[in-house]
Amino acid sequence: MFSAMRDKAVEMAVRQLIQKTTRAVKDLNGLVINAPKKTFSVKLELAGEAEPLVVTGSYELMVDKDKTMLLPANIQTSKEWVTILAAELLKGRSFEVPAMARNFL
Repeated sequence: MFSAMRDKAVEMAVRQLIQKTTRAVKDLNGLVINAPKKTFSVKLELAGEAEPLVVTGSYELMVDKDKTMLLPANIQTSKEWVTILAAELLKGRSFEVPAMARNFL
């Protein structure tokens, strides 16, 4: 039961982050986060695309004062050009983790 609640809280936080960041992602499905291993996978429904984009990767968490920051790494996708673009655009970038999801990552 706790695991289901944790997964739902993390999914809600990821949805909020995506909704605040872009309108290109219409929905996300199958979000799986392995907190002990710091890995994730997700299927993203994209505007104008018939097939979902599958994304996998790992992450690091960094605590900076009152904020927890997530640094994505090793991003792989079901589309090679998106994998290349992600590597270029995400290198060294971190994202604030919403308070409701901090304890679950």
